[in-house]
Amino acid sequence: MGNWYEIIADRDVSEAEAPRLAERMRVWLAERKVIEATRKREFLGKWIHRPGPAYQSTLEEPNLYTKTVKGLEFVVRRNVFFQMPLKLTCGACGVRFEPDGESWERWSDAADAWCRGEDTVPYVCPVCGVAERLTEWTGDAPWGFGFLGLEFWDWAPLSEQFIREVTEQLGHRTVVVRGKL
Repeated sequence: MGNWYEIIADRDVSEAEAPRLAERMRVWLAERKVIEATRKREFLGKWIHRPGPAYQSTLEEPNLYTKTVKGLEFVVRRNVFFQMPLKLTCGACGVRFEPDGESWERWSDAADAWCRGEDTVPYVCPVCGVAERLTEWTGDAPWGFGFLGLEFWDWAPLSEQFIREVTEQLGHRTVVVRGKL
């Protein structure tokens, strides 16, 4: 069993701007009837917005399933939005890899440093040795580092169109993180 999540994480929002932007997104999604306007504490102890009557308009395949949908949580704090396994692509040499062993330890240490407030902490590619800011790493299954994430719990996969619309509304670069608890 378990619970699936899909997160649209804002890569560029500032800590100060995140609460205002989260509220703007809440209003936008509620007006479109994607979510209910008020939130309830009912899933894993989280305050979530239940799906609204138009939530299926956000899905890649509407009507895929409807009974298990939990809702949307706005995560507004310094947070690492992660999935496993981590799959990265080096921007310098183009190699695709999953950190393991020593490269995993370096990644984990860098993520811990970012959580402590070191926003510019680098991560060094284990293949070419080029350092890139941790928050700039991308790949097939990247992590999101930021102050705002829209966590969709047990929704069917979101459509690319909806993800683009959310990204446009946020006005920043985003990363999509998918996984299961």
